[in-house]
Amino acid sequence: MSKNLSQDQGAFYIDALIALMVFIAVIFSFLAIPEVFVKRQEVDYIARTVTRRIERDGMAGSALRQTMNDLAGETGISADVSWSGAFQGADSRIQIRDRFTVTVRYTVQVRLFEPTFGAPVYVNIPIQKTLSGVSEVYWKELA
Repeated sequence: MSKNLSQDQGAFYIDALIALMVFIAVIFSFLAIPEVFVKRQEVDYIARTVTRRIERDGMAGSALRQTMNDLAGETGISADVSWSGAFQGADSRIQIRDRFTVTVRYTVQVRLFEPTFGAPVYVNIPIQKTLSGVSEVYWKELA
């Protein structure tokens, strides 16, 4: 019986080493996950701010583009922002009580691991937020 225990000790060390490596990989994976949630909050913030700006100004013109540039500097991400609705004219005005939709898209690149002699392994996680709004501005020339 003593002979059998001494033969199994090597297998136990290998099993313990593999379990430790898996545990460390899981811990490092959990350290990368909060970045996705932070970026999701930033995308939500951009969508809310752009939607509110269009509601308040009644147009999606140069002032909105300046706001989007300010948001990109503030949050550190340059998301793809698009809007759709009954926008009219060169400065994209929208009449009072007309509905519109703002969509913000961003892709977060999360590094899973980096091998010693190879390229890092990344996973791209797309984030999208769509909000609807209603214009609060009456444009006399559009009526």
